Amino acid sequence: MLKCPTVLPLKPDAVRRVTSLYLGRVGDLVVSTPMLRSLKLGFPRASLRLVTSAPCREAAALIPFADETWLAYRASHPVKNLALARALREPADLLVDLNASFSRSAAALTALASAPVKLSFEKSKLRRLHTHRIAAPGEREHMLDRFARLAEALGTPYEPRTELRTTELDERNAEQIMNRTLGPKSGPRVLFHPGNFKKFDNRWPEEKFQRLTELILSRTNAEVIFLAGPGEEAQVRAVLSGIPLKIPLLPPSALGVTAALFKRVDLCVLNITGTTHVAAAVGTPTFGFYSGYTDAVWRPRDPRHGGCVSRDWESCRSIPVEEAWNGLLKALSGFTNFKVKY
Repeated sequence: MLKCPTVLPLKPDAVRRVTSLYLGRVGDLVVSTPMLRSLKLGFPRASLRLVTSAPCREAAALIPFADETWLAYRASHPVKNLALARALREPADLLVDLNASFSRSAAALTALASAPVKLSFEKSKLRRLHTHRIAAPGEREHMLDRFARLAEALGTPYEPRTELRTTELDERNAEQIMNRTLGPKSGPRVLFHPGNFKKFDNRWPEEKFQRLTELILSRTNAEVIFLAGPGEEAQVRAVLSGIPLKIPLLPPSALGVTAALFKRVDLCVLNITGTTHVAAAVGTPTFGFYSGYTDAVWRPRDPRHGGCVSRDWESCRSIPVEEAWNGLLKALSGFTNFKVKY
C-alpha cells in the first residue's frame, strides 16, 4: 500500500487523461471539488473525466474543473450504463477513486476502466482493483483532509475550498425570482431550509425551526425566506403553516438557480445536507445544526460557517432552540444593517 508522503511515479506533462470516480449524493460531489481542482492543476495537459451518480447531474454541470462528465445509473438503465462502460474502456493515464469506503458500483466501474495507475483509499474488499492505495479515512477525519491526502499522494497542489460556478442564465432566473418574491431590502436576508426530510437524525425538528423563525422575526429586523428543495414543497409548507406570520417561500428550482439564489441572501440557516455545501461553494455564510459526526467530517471550513453542535455523535435533534437563537444572534451581529428590536 502506498503511504503518504510518497508520490506516485507520474510525470504531470505526460498525463493526458484522468478519470475521477465518485458515486454519492450532491453534497458529496460538491465537497470533492477541491480534489477535482487539484487534479486539474496538477495535470495541466490532461483532460479530466468525472464519473458520478445520475442524481448529481445538475451539480456536475456547475463544477468548473471537469472536461467531460459521465453518469452512472441504476441497474434499471442498462443502455445508459453500457455507454458509460464503453467510455471507461477508452484509455486514461490515471484513475482516482474518491469513494472512501467499498462500493460495488464503484468497484465494477474501476474494474472496467482502462488505466495503468488506479489510486484509492484502502478498501475492505477487492483491494487489488487499485494499483495504489492510501490509508482508509479515520472516523473523525474531515472530508477535505481525506482528499488532501490523495492530493499529497499525487503530488498535486491542493486548496481546501469548495467551488461551484453558476451560469448567466442561472443568475438572471434567480434575480427574477427574488424580485417577484421580496420587496426592497430592509435588513439582513436570512434563508431557511428545513429540508433533508429523508434523514431523521440529520434534521433539526420542524417545531424548533418554527420557534427560531418566530424569534428572529419578532426580535430583529432580519428578513426571513424559506426554501423548498425538489420534492419538499409540501413538507416545507407544513412547517410554514405552524408560524403565525407570512413568510415568502422560494419554490424548488434547478440547482444552478438555487445556487444563484443563495448568492442573493446574507445567511443560510439549514440542516446539514447538499444545500449546505452548495451555499458554501458559492460563498454564502451558513448556520447549521450539526451532530458530532457531521461537525467533525462535513462542516464547511471557514469561520463564516457557524452553527450549533449536538452532544450526540449521530443526531442533531437535541440542540435547544435557545442555544440556536443565541448562536444565530452572534452570526447576524456581523452584518452592518442588523438590528435587535429589544
